Amino acid sequence: MIEYWYVLPVAIIISTAVSSVGIGGGVLLMPFFLIVIKLSPEIAVVTSLMIQTAGMGSASFTCIKQHRVDFKLARLILYIAFPGIIGGAYLASSLESDKMQLILGLLVMTTAFLFVSSEQKYNDLGKTRVDMKVAYRYAWITFPASVASGMLSTSLSEWLIPIMRSKLSLSMSNAIGTCLFLSFCVSCIGVLSHLFIGGNPNYGVVLWAVPGVLIGGQIGSRITKRINERLLKEAFIFLLTLVGIHLVYNSF
Repeated sequence: MIEYWYVLPVAIIISTAVSSVGIGGGVLLMPFFLIVIKLSPEIAVVTSLMIQTAGMGSASFTCIKQHRVDFKLARLILYIAFPGIIGGAYLASSLESDKMQLILGLLVMTTAFLFVSSEQKYNDLGKTRVDMKVAYRYAWITFPASVASGMLSTSLSEWLIPIMRSKLSLSMSNAIGTCLFLSFCVSCIGVLSHLFIGGNPNYGVVLWAVPGVLIGGQIGSRITKRINERLLKEAFIFLLTLVGIHLVYNSF
């Protein structure tokens, strides 16, 4: 277990990076597990989800106390996401490592593209709760995102925050708060699904990574207030693009 000591500083860096821009850590944890630690896809996914459960649980608890979670919207999304997460877990158990890296690489680059194309600002203008009649029109995006989450441990945030901001007119703080709560619930469902079908997390990695993501989450939230938003997004897009290209190249 001591051989995974280096996971602690890496988890701090990854958590700092993703929490500063408001998305889940799976998009960077998975490449690290597959390429550096060389975990099998199934072990990497359930390990990543277990780590995110701890990190997202802490963050969502804070958001609930601050009344930044739209529970009606979250309930609708979870109803749609539940079968997708389970389906994604079964897909992960049947994928070879090369195919997993290819799919993950394409998804990471898609996430970078979403950041490039998004013009959403980090101001807090907007509603604290959404009109559910409007929410039903865009709820379909949850299903493919939840399949990817169950299969690759990626977050729903990068897909849902732009919709919540531009289409549902939700304020940024409430959009992030709702997505953090959703990510916690999705991670819990994902972990249970993988464990049910025989998934076996690497507990050594989990024990070193959990304190890292908790520390990094606190650092990231403070960095966001001090560094220019455009600089943050450009640095993150550059990092995602490099990781995505390496994953795709590595899959052949």
